[in-house]
Amino acid sequence: MDREYIRIKKPAPLPFDTRQLKTLDDEFWKNWVFYYLLDFYKNYDSAELKSKVEEEKKNKPARIEREIAKFVRIELNANKAFGSHFYAFGENTNDEDVEGNYDITIHSTNWKSKNFHFECKNLDGSQDLTDKYVCCNTYKKDSSGLNIFDGGVLRYFNGKYAQSLNFGGMIGFVLAGDSITIKNNLVTKLKEKLHTTPEGDFIQVTDNSIAGNDFTFDSLHKRLNKEFTIHHLLFDFSK
Repeated sequence: MDREYIRIKKPAPLPFDTRQLKTLDDEFWKNWVFYYLLDFYKNYDSAELKSKVEEEKKNKPARIEREIAKFVRIELNANKAFGSHFYAFGENTNDEDVEGNYDITIHSTNWKSKNFHFECKNLDGSQDLTDKYVCCNTYKKDSSGLNIFDGGVLRYFNGKYAQSLNFGGMIGFVLAGDSITIKNNLVTKLKEKLHTTPEGDFIQVTDNSIAGNDFTFDSLHKRLNKEFTIHHLLFDFSK
């Protein structure tokens, strides 16, 4: 199913020589990852995904987020062109609290950074899911009796995710609401101080950052006195 409003541009060709592949920088490889993610979003079978979501809703609790992430991984790996250089894998347990449990990791043996990690979160325009995407109070207590905070973005700054990299990814699964309004609400939330300050201090947002698509943006943060970039893609599965 082609979605004409999605902008997609194929990056510069990947060389055939493995020695040359190993010299390519992170931006080159990331652009190819974005290309394949946008290609998925432009052409995925909405009826098939809707059927899987409706079936998952019958389970208690329903793990819709996990089911969609699995669908994305399967569709990426079914693409032969993607499989020539990449492999997508993800969490293998039912425990949502497992640390370092990435929803989607895209790997290439020829990429020096090896992995591009993506945390996935459902979004519907509610403040509750906006908070869970960025940072929220779980109302659980740590050993000191203090409230534990968690959230997709926060995991890049509390020691859980991508500690050896200077970038990570977030994919929002929009299940209801307006994507642009949701994006604006996320940016507002990102500008709040995280509960690991100064880890994750917000610096700036680059809007429409991936191929000029208005459902994408980058957020730049400070982590351990270095800059850390999160690439955000909001996939609207409500239509």
